[in-house]
Amino acid sequence: MPAVLSPTYREVCLWQEQVPREPLPADPLPHEVDVLVVGAGYCGLSAGASAATAGATTLVLDKEPLGWGASSRNGGMVIPELKAGPEKLAKKYGQLGRDLYAEVDAAFDHTEALVKEIDCDYVRSGQLYLAHTPSHTPHLRDFAGELQRSGQDVQFLDAAQVRERIGSTAFDSAIFFPKVGGLHPAKFHDGLAKRALAAGAIVHDRTAVTGLRRQAGGFEVQTTRGPVRAAQVIIGTNAQMDAAVPELAKRILPINSYIIATEPLTADQLQLIGPQMMVDTKNLLFYWRLTPDGRMVFGGRNQLDPVDVPTAREFLYDNMVRIHPQLTGVAVEYAWTGYVAMTLDRLPHVGTVDGAWYATGCNGTGVSLNTWLGDRLGKVVTGQEPPPAFAELKHPAIPLKPLSSSYLPMVGRYFALQDRR
Repeated sequence: MPAVLSPTYREVCLWQEQVPREPLPADPLPHEVDVLVVGAGYCGLSAGASAATAGATTLVLDKEPLGWGASSRNGGMVIPELKAGPEKLAKKYGQLGRDLYAEVDAAFDHTEALVKEIDCDYVRSGQLYLAHTPSHTPHLRDFAGELQRSGQDVQFLDAAQVRERIGSTAFDSAIFFPKVGGLHPAKFHDGLAKRALAAGAIVHDRTAVTGLRRQAGGFEVQTTRGPVRAAQVIIGTNAQMDAAVPELAKRILPINSYIIATEPLTADQLQLIGPQMMVDTKNLLFYWRLTPDGRMVFGGRNQLDPVDVPTAREFLYDNMVRIHPQLTGVAVEYAWTGYVAMTLDRLPHVGTVDGAWYATGCNGTGVSLNTWLGDRLGKVVTGQEPPPAFAELKHPAIPLKPLSSSYLPMVGRYFALQDRR
């Protein structure tokens, strides 16, 4: 179904429009710092805050305007999730697998503590993980049992129970996760920025890091505004990895994700759909929720290679009204895109590149985990904490990364074929 467009329709991010930012002052960069953080998203700002709180002179740099990137473009879902279940991870990694799950839970708890001091419309809403075809229902039953055996309070729902919760007949079953929340991502990011500044971190946007060289006693960091010496470096750019750190860039695959936001819905529509976060079981999945101001945001993709925003908008609208026919005729007011950082093993990774620490690859569920990993790395480089368990994982390179634009369309078509089963 062709998308109905609002008279005020724009291809900009709803969240960013609702949180205008004052430009940061373009003061001179310090010549030398204890800790330099590359990237001012959730990870970088959290790292900057924890390092500065420990008394380290801390500089956080971002090549774009503050709040431009994925930390203000995502769906705002706070999900303590890894792409593999706890038993599968424990079978593959032993105690390390169990530790990874424990850290994901710790990240969620850390974020819930932060939102008590950051006004970002946070609600612990729960999440539905929805079987998009009947063939996925046996897997969801088994997965619910696995999660329950690991101590997670989840509930398996049949099609009638799903319909009662969200007013949709599009799904055969679901797992309900009560320990999931939703927030306004740009408000959360703005709160993290203010928190880092209040802790004493120096934050500069519109300042790109162009090179990183290890030296005796630290690093020389080249930027578009001159060099800075740093005793420690943390890289928190996630999907926005570039040639400044080529060894890390070859281990991350940035994939576009697209979101539409409708005009505000009626009270009846809001009540029928409900407050929970929603994600389906496809490889090329959909994710959707209601916003704090009563809109539907609906995101996803139908292929791995990028398309323009109008093409994605039409695809997303058609599927939104297929899932929720009660939204037929509701106009789209915003549409935008951003990048998700994918890894080969679909797991987040922490490590060092020539002595510089990094955290990356949350594969689309990084609101809480990237925030926590940044906080932890700020404590690692200031001697307060040991590295997290994620640092023990090997971080494989993406095969033939320079040729990814050639093979991604084929991988996407394979995923789409699987999703029809």
